[in-house]
Amino acid sequence: MRRVLWIVPGVLTAAVAFSFASVEARAQDPSAPSPQTVAGAANFDQYCVVCHGKDAKGTGPLAATLKKRPADLTELAKRNGGTFPQQLVYQVIDGSKPVKGHGGGDMPEWGAAFSRSADSSNADAVKQRIASLVEFLSTKQVK
Repeated sequence: MRRVLWIVPGVLTAAVAFSFASVEARAQDPSAPSPQTVAGAANFDQYCVVCHGKDAKGTGPLAATLKKRPADLTELAKRNGGTFPQQLVYQVIDGSKPVKGHGGGDMPEWGAAFSRSADSSNADAVKQRIASLVEFLSTKQVK
């Protein structure tokens, strides 16, 4: 995927500075998280922690109030024969693959929610946001 970065003379946003810092840190330390993983962590903190918890194990502050306990997102690969189900996770997040408790009042379909968000100006931005969450979750899998 080719990305074009537009910089207005004299203006450097925090996001652009953050992106450059992430690329530079990754160049110095290949084990550093990718910018997409970092973005996914930020999206997870903003949208998912309240139910799934900081640990992604379904232990968020609202978890006890829900009819169905939120999934332990650290065991997705374990429950899928050791392979992280990237496409399935994407579909569950975007709402195209319904699961109990997801989109049924307990959990929003994030594809629709993100498309209405001011932070996601178009379909590609929504896809990128969901992909960042998928990549972040792939790094949280138990061994």
